[in-house]
Amino acid sequence: MKDIKLVLQELEKHKERLLYSKEKIKSWGELSEDTLKDVEKVETIDSFIFRFSKMQDSMGEKLFPLTLEFLGEEVRNKPFIDILNRLEKLEILESAEEWKRLRELRNLLTHTYPWETKEVIENIVIALSYSERLIEIYERFKNYLRAHGLKLDQE
Repeated sequence: MKDIKLVLQELEKHKERLLYSKEKIKSWGELSEDTLKDVEKVETIDSFIFRFSKMQDSMGEKLFPLTLEFLGEEVRNKPFIDILNRLEKLEILESAEEWKRLRELRNLLTHTYPWETKEVIENIVIALSYSERLIEIYERFKNYLRAHGLKLDQE
């Protein structure tokens, strides 16, 4: 199960960097249009959005199917919604609907135009709070895998 361990290592990096950029953003106080005029702050926001998106992508495209494979389930050629529903049925993922909402937020973050500053700020604020939930979902998977016999390198 080296693949799943590599994915977990990748997700740890995304998590660390997501939390780092999140804490920097939170230290600025309330976000405003002026925030989006500061190049260094925009770089940090871009890093946050990138990590939020990458973490979600890696979980959905890699961790979710690999978790089912680890449990001996067939996932090849299964639609993603079936993977989500199966993970929910196994109570690894608490809510397939919640995951879809997180995915919609990710899409809003990456497809909102820069001149739509009000929407950009609103979506960033929402993502800052949802990033905790994203990490909780990741930790839940990691703990589930550990409880079902996956030995992690740091253990």
